[in-house]
Amino acid sequence: MQGDTLPQSLRLDADLGPKSVSELKANLIAHRGQPLHLDGSDVTQIGGGCLQLLLSAQATWAVDGQAFALSSPSATLTETLRFSGLGEPFGIDSGAIE
Repeated sequence: MQGDTLPQSLRLDADLGPKSVSELKANLIAHRGQPLHLDGSDVTQIGGGCLQLLLSAQATWAVDGQAFALSSPSATLTETLRFSGLGEPFGIDSGAIE
């Protein structure tokens, strides 16, 4: 990992439904090759396509040797990641619906 470069910050949109996939993809591609910090505090809706993009981006940044972090995930984002079983790569425990 390159420790000299400060992470770029990307605030995720509130609505990450199906219509947001293209925009999220473009934003992620624009930040590739540099450390990236995602702020998930505004997310109120997230669909499968955007979940897949976030998981793919996390893996891509790892292969590139760049830092990739999700901070301040909203309750919606946290629960969606937990219940889908995709929380672990983002530091969120997976679990059954309680």
